[in-house]
Amino acid sequence: MAVKSTIERLLDRVSIIRDACDLDLVLFFSRHPRTLISSEELARFVGYDRHRTARSLDSLIAGEIVRRSQNDGHAARMYVVETVGPAGGWLPSLLSAASTREGRAAVIGVLATRSASGQTDVRAANGDRVAARRLRVAHA
Repeated sequence: MAVKSTIERLLDRVSIIRDACDLDLVLFFSRHPRTLISSEELARFVGYDRHRTARSLDSLIAGEIVRRSQNDGHAARMYVVETVGPAGGWLPSLLSAASTREGRAAVIGVLATRSASGQTDVRAANGDRVAARRLRVAHA
């Protein structure tokens, strides 16, 4: 129970991580902090469909956890983990908690409980609005 309460307190500080796909992308990028990869390959590596992966990726970019190159001439993009900024305080703690199979399962369990109870709905809507706003600015 102590591990679960620690994870719950950590996730209270982290509104960007809403579900397993978000978490798995953060874990992937923590293991590959500078990655040149296409969207399709990324989706295959983390095991989610391309649309779900894209939505999570947009949220991580909007939350300034990951930076993506804007090279429209290539299918592959460079993704870089932002080690300073808003994630600096909680990212190492989240990675430490989710670095084992049991820890990842515990984090996903808390996220699933929150999703089922509707606790992430407001944060999800806010994150999607921020991501959409950043995409409009980037393409303007």
